[in-house]
Amino acid sequence: MERYFFNHRDQSGDLQIDIDGIMLPSLHSAVDEASFAASNALGLSDGPIRGCFEIEDGARKLVARVPYAVESDRH
Repeated sequence: MERYFFNHRDQSGDLQIDIDGIMLPSLHSAVDEASFAASNALGLSDGPIRGCFEIEDGARKLVARVPYAVESDRH
């Protein structure tokens, strides 16, 4: 298992750094975890939203990005 960090960049470009991370068996699992979080963010949104989870490995090296967006109001 390896520790993965899930930094979040919001639609303003501000980056929130994950200082704890979580232990996961693979990068695939980390991408699944970020996709789940992105899906939840989209589900809670009342309007346009955009962001990106930037996944780092235990060495704090960027290994994946999981962007998400809803560009128009939902009616």
